[in-house]
Amino acid sequence: MKKGKILILITFLLIGSIGMRKLDINLRYNMGMCDYYKYNTTLTEKEKDLLQEKHFLVGVYNDPPLAFINKFNNYNAGIMVDYLSQLAIELSSNIHLKVGSQDYLMKAMKNDEVDIMVMENTDENKKEFDISQSLCVVKGKIFVKNNSNIKDIEDIKDRTLVVLERDNEDGRINKYFKDKINVKIFEVDNIYQCFALIKTHTVDGFVGDDMEIAHFLNVTNRGTNFRVLEPTLYEKEMCLAVKKENGYLLDILNKGILQLKKKNLIAQTQYKWLGNFDTDVIDLSSIELAYKVLLAGISIIVIFSSWNYLITQRVNTKTRELSESKEELRLIIDTMKNGIMVIEGDSIIVECNDAITGITNIPREDLIGSNYKEFKALYPFVNIDNMNKLFNVGNSYYYVTSQKIASNKSMIIIEDYTKKYFNEKRARQESKMIAVGQLSAGLAHEIRNPLGLIKSYSYIIEKHSINELCDHAIVVINDSVARINKLVENLLRFSKLSNDETKSVNIENLLNLILELEEKNIEQNGIKIITSFTGKSSKQVFINEDVLRMLLLNLINNSIDSFKGVAREEKKIDIRMNIEEDYLRIEVMDNGCGIEKKKLENIFNPFYSTKENGTGLGLYIISTEISNNDGRISVESNLGEGTKFDIILPIKEIKE
Repeated sequence: MKKGKILILITFLLIGSIGMRKLDINLRYNMGMCDYYKYNTTLTEKEKDLLQEKHFLVGVYNDPPLAFINKFNNYNAGIMVDYLSQLAIELSSNIHLKVGSQDYLMKAMKNDEVDIMVMENTDENKKEFDISQSLCVVKGKIFVKNNSNIKDIEDIKDRTLVVLERDNEDGRINKYFKDKINVKIFEVDNIYQCFALIKTHTVDGFVGDDMEIAHFLNVTNRGTNFRVLEPTLYEKEMCLAVKKENGYLLDILNKGILQLKKKNLIAQTQYKWLGNFDTDVIDLSSIELAYKVLLAGISIIVIFSSWNYLITQRVNTKTRELSESKEELRLIIDTMKNGIMVIEGDSIIVECNDAITGITNIPREDLIGSNYKEFKALYPFVNIDNMNKLFNVGNSYYYVTSQKIASNKSMIIIEDYTKKYFNEKRARQESKMIAVGQLSAGLAHEIRNPLGLIKSYSYIIEKHSINELCDHAIVVINDSVARINKLVENLLRFSKLSNDETKSVNIENLLNLILELEEKNIEQNGIKIITSFTGKSSKQVFINEDVLRMLLLNLINNSIDSFKGVAREEKKIDIRMNIEEDYLRIEVMDNGCGIEKKKLENIFNPFYSTKENGTGLGLYIISTEISNNDGRISVESNLGEGTKFDIILPIKEIKE
């Protein structure tokens, strides 16, 4: 008999414990016990691989404060946006958001343009989609002014309430009052009109979504002027939905959502947006009976395990506080673009963000808890000589600062300065080249004056030449004058590049004209010229003629010069022009001497030349002009085989 009583007591305690646990889970997480234990597990390796392989796009319809686009910075904002950001961190996944109208996102969901969508948990939606556990519950509430004589819902009989037109879809608010009390419903377009009508005493209260109203009252500092009446008129359970064929995502989402609830991040987010004006009231009337039934069991549990319970609660509280503190720090530092390391003592890494992993290629789990002196890749960033100065590691440049955040902790911030560094370097180079160009212009004009005199008197002396030595001297003088004159022309071209004018140009006629000018040089070197025009039928395009003429002349001359000292059975230069809708592509190929690989990367630098008597300005000028006209130039070459230049220039318009 005694054993039977003990068995009954144990059974009772077990049932009571299960009931309490079930009730506790329902109150805390708004879910059943089976679902709780199903999703209170870590992600499987297959689920982790799936999250790493794919970036998920989540549709959130525009419904402040759940989600909206901030007009000041054009960023997505709202309670749901924060929930999803926290969910992305919890799952270590890349989740991107798309905010739009509900109809637009529903179509995008059906067309696989979004993978996941925030959606109300309704029977209609569950027929078409798999629905997750709830993120939050939006409740329909009645708000009245504090100084109003309305104490409960019975007091609004024969009064007028204002409601947003979209919240009274299909007259659902009218239906609520129809069979209870006589209430007049007044519809408006926006929430500002609602409170304006209340202020002028046109209406007695406002019916609508509790979160939207609470957020509005919070941001307008009106929360202390209003109160909420019971009961709740309606509830909208906001969840995440996936298509039926993508149901494998549902377990992943539910696991992540449960972890957010367990870490109290959802409650913290709601407080962030709604402040102290929180209308969420748990109605315990439906569970009072269960509490009474379990009261005896609770008393026994309290008597036999109160001490253990108190100790457990204290441990859980401290653990939760530590967990929340760690998650808050993690959330902050992981949103930073700069690398961050928190150092305890002299050299122990207690925290770091994802950016550090990207900079050092060292996994975060290897860094945290380790001595930074163990990692050679970290040495440049913790070296005191590199603090507060710019330094390079490989091909990247960094700027490191350090600051104390506690008596025994400091934070090292690593900024990737590479892009800024090269932009500044490019700006300095361009400034130098402008100065060189101005100097070149002045120098070229000063040289031309005496050069003209030398050429004139050389012509006079040539008429009075008396022997072969004098004839040779005249030839040397003329060749030197021609060489100096060519240098002067390049200097002038360098100092005064082309203008930005575009006009209609027949590219075939322009190329033929240039080839006619070079005809003598081409014939003397025994070179065969091949030209072709493909793409659009018309060869009349709008383009910068100066740039086009300059690059064709320079590249053709370079190709001609490449055959000097080269023995070929057939010397040829192939010029191809392809006209498309918005660009002109030019390819100039020769089978001349080619260029060494180590010299190839420098040929577009000013005053660098592969020719014995070259000025080093030609290719620099045309590459600069092509870049200024939003084009590009590239080169391929093999020594002894030939060179190919590939140019793309934008076309403003094509005339048929």
